[in-house]
Amino acid sequence: QQRADDDGGERVGGRMLYAPDVSAAFSRYSGLPEALISEDQLTTTEALAAQLGRAVIGQPRACEAAARVLTRFKAGLNDPDKPSGALCFVGPTGVGKTELAKALARAMFGDTSRLIRLDMSEYMNPGSAQRLLATGRGTSSLAARVTQQPMSLVLLDEIEKAHPEVFDLLLGVLGEGRLTDSEGRLVDMRMCMIVMTSNLGVQRTATPGFGESRPDFEGAVRKHFRPELFNRIDEVVPFSPLSPDAIRRIVTLSLDEVAARVGLTQRHITLHVTLAARDWLARHGWHPTFGARPLKRLIEAHITTPLAVELSADPALRDTTLTIDLPEPGAEYLSVVLP
Repeated sequence: QQRADDDGGERVGGRMLYAPDVSAAFSRYSGLPEALISEDQLTTTEALAAQLGRAVIGQPRACEAAARVLTRFKAGLNDPDKPSGALCFVGPTGVGKTELAKALARAMFGDTSRLIRLDMSEYMNPGSAQRLLATGRGTSSLAARVTQQPMSLVLLDEIEKAHPEVFDLLLGVLGEGRLTDSEGRLVDMRMCMIVMTSNLGVQRTATPGFGESRPDFEGAVRKHFRPELFNRIDEVVPFSPLSPDAIRRIVTLSLDEVAARVGLTQRHITLHVTLAARDWLARHGWHPTFGARPLKRLIEAHITTPLAVELSADPALRDTTLTIDLPEPGAEYLSVVLP
């Protein structure tokens, strides 16, 4: 039994259902945030860009471009016969391309468990494209993972390294939102977000704060891919070199993540990282070639590991503040100052 009600609800099986009820139920089922699927919740491109920017430091243009795709999806104006988005992130190493993909997965699907990440340097040999289509028990191919979870963000890292046969497969994925697995079954990818990353067009590495000269990333991508593939990409999103201020903000974000780890929160231990220690991390955590990638390894070596040593040596250490400091000017390491 089903009938429309005067106030916009609909009676199904004796129960009144309203649009917010349907949105909430679909959100629980699909993992999509209600803010993206509910017409009752307003979400602007600026708000989405700010949400992405909290996780991806120093890349406002890239966050805005990604937010536009989310806005189009919310408005229901994306092509229903193609993936929900097809973006190509291009720029130097270690500036946030993968982090923005993760932030997009969280914004669109709730968490990063919906991210399917493939290193395309593993698909650079003839015949390797068929591995993307493999099926069977224990298989973790692209086709198998999308079949298991159709609503996902597919991240194709270093796409320029893939064999041309992979590009042939992507023509169908980007053009029609479909893939055919090794057993001839159709894999529907229309609810996937496709993100490709690349270093194409990066001729040299800029020093932080001196990244004003803009390489022609879009021209480099256009030159590398065949026209029929390039024209299926919604937007080429350029990433800039990180400024000194952005690197310091990344240091703060990374330290906040360490402070939130279970080993510290369970003991009610807070971290105080001095300004000298933060400056040291900012200087040593950035590399002209690898961007901010060394920062994570630096924090693990000079903060996380020494903290683990102290916590293991003293099980009673809790309900206190531990200070991370530079022991003396010019030192090549940080120290943990016990209360």
